[in-house]
Amino acid sequence: MNHILNKKEARRIATRGKIIDAATHLFATLGFHKTTIQDIAQHIGMTTGAVFHHFGSKKDILDAVVENLDHNFEEYIEFLARDHRDRRTMITGMADIFVKRFHTDPDIIISMTSLAAEFSSIRGPVILKVQAVYDRFVDAFEAALNKFSQEKINRAIAIGFIAGLQGVAVQALLREGEMSIEELVQGFLSMNALAKPGE
Repeated sequence: MNHILNKKEARRIATRGKIIDAATHLFATLGFHKTTIQDIAQHIGMTTGAVFHHFGSKKDILDAVVENLDHNFEEYIEFLARDHRDRRTMITGMADIFVKRFHTDPDIIISMTSLAAEFSSIRGPVILKVQAVYDRFVDAFEAALNKFSQEKINRAIAIGFIAGLQGVAVQALLREGEMSIEELVQGFLSMNALAKPGE
């Protein structure tokens, strides 16, 4: 009997994962407000009733998507917690993770960007959750930068880094075939190497 329940629970978890993945993709491409439960269901070949069996509302799906986005920052946060030889090596390593993640799941990056843009003017619980996800990354990045030198600007550097790379991701999608994500990230890193605070 326990084996049957485990299989059933595994199917439930897998189905919830498919719904979250579909919603992440659709929120990235259409935005939250333009995505319907029917869109999500059709995207994965389910009925709307089946989606509602797993999530009570579109808002519940959004919460699950944001939670999933939060988990997707773990690799960055674990990397930042390590000891690094110097800032340049650390930042290049972060960019390498970003490029790898872009190749494996660009929807995660674009969905986070899209949700932040869509909800930023609606100061409510959703944007607070999205900002909390960003803040986990920013806090970890700022702490890592502080290991090299404690400067007030480190938080702004961390925020600018994530904002810049998300912009690079959008441009990579717009310029597919013109330039690779690797070339765009290299351009971003080179631009940042030229700019020095206060100059």
